[in-house]
Amino acid sequence: AAIEGPCIGGGLEIAAACDLRIAGEGARFGAPIMKLGFAMYAGELAGLLALAGAATVLEILLEGRILTAREAYEKGLVTRVVADVAIQTEALATARRIAAGAPLVARLHKRLVRRLAAAAQAPDEAELRANFAFLDSADYREGLAAFFDKRPPAFTGT
Repeated sequence: AAIEGPCIGGGLEIAAACDLRIAGEGARFGAPIMKLGFAMYAGELAGLLALAGAATVLEILLEGRILTAREAYEKGLVTRVVADVAIQTEALATARRIAAGAPLVARLHKRLVRRLAAAAQAPDEAELRANFAFLDSADYREGLAAFFDKRPPAFTGT
């Protein structure tokens, strides 16, 4: 992924699914969905968790903080940080280095790394369904209304 500017919410989830992430110095990272009253889907959370670890993911989700590119690098969210003007050049050079290698070996390495890194068991169907319980909450409705009204939400915990 070549990341320029904001990499927030779904953008962060997509970037986390990429093998490598090259960010410009001006990039920003986060998922302030706690302000909207809903939780990140477990399937997407798993990728972010595998990438950055529990402490960083909890910092992002509980605080809703937006991280700088340097902070994201230090926390393992990005592979490297380059000058904003060099993002596309560096991403293209990276793609060329990858393409110059043996495709069969690249596939094997990716498969082995994923299998060896997967220490935890995937969530079951009940856990995945429970991940959407927030849809029936007053806080979810309030979070969306506040977002569209451009005001701070007044959550009640219901």
